Amino acid sequence: MTQALSAVTFGLALLFYGAASVLFYLEIARLRGTGIVDPTDEKRAHLAPQLLALGALGHAGYVVLASLVAHVCPVHSVHFVLSIASLFSIAAYLTLRRRFRIQALGLLVAPLGLAFLLGTFFLGKPMPEPRLSPVFITLHVLANLLGVALFLLAGGAAVLYLVQERRIKAKKLPAGRSVLPPLDVLDRAVHRFLVAGFPLLTLGIVSGTYWAQKLEVGSPDEVMRTIFGYATWLLIAGVLLLRAAAGWRGRRAAYGTIAGLACATMVLVIYLVRPTDEGPRRGGEIDQTTVSAGTRG
Repeated sequence: MTQALSAVTFGLALLFYGAASVLFYLEIARLRGTGIVDPTDEKRAHLAPQLLALGALGHAGYVVLASLVAHVCPVHSVHFVLSIASLFSIAAYLTLRRRFRIQALGLLVAPLGLAFLLGTFFLGKPMPEPRLSPVFITLHVLANLLGVALFLLAGGAAVLYLVQERRIKAKKLPAGRSVLPPLDVLDRAVHRFLVAGFPLLTLGIVSGTYWAQKLEVGSPDEVMRTIFGYATWLLIAGVLLLRAAAGWRGRRAAYGTIAGLACATMVLVIYLVRPTDEGPRRGGEIDQTTVSAGTRG
């Protein structure tokens, strides 16, 4: 009976978190600074936190029930700690979002709640490492690669923005037509590339949730790849949030985008310089640590 209830709460929490994440993303993506309020958008804005609250309730119930099924004390697991941290952040967000006008933070807390919920699947069973199907791995890698590709384009536009801004301030523009696009065009390009790439990288983060297992049994380079991968996601989310909530544009958005790309570069660097004496792998076996953590950034 407990195991059945555990599965039900897990499924419901997964559904509610996923729906809330989509609605929060749509709320951010639609913002254009027009000041016009669409009734449909307003209804969606009210529905998203309600779904998030239902997801958090299911999440909390699942953690308790899963620990009973696994017969382990959850406080000894990093998965429990991450889950409780996400639940506290969700509770704080739902309590304070209207008072401090932080509705846009839903873009951050909902996907994190979803990722840490999936991480609790390994509660009480840190070994062995899960086996993933080739289709799942392919989709996971493609989502990450496409997301990173779009972020590279955003980073390129951000660099061009900073260069063009400096040239304008120094009055070094050529007499004829400038080779670089206007600042507002570059700023919009950065934002659009980030908006397009963020859901892909989020999908990669969520689909690679057994990264939490690596925090218990992984090597230092695996842990560092995980940390920098999540730092990339958090920085890009921060740029989108601050643009929507505080009107961050131009130079500040460009610097934030470049910082996110720096973290993504660190993921690749750590992977390239990782120790090679990890022992031979079985023929044709894919390094799933690389798939989950190395490509996430």
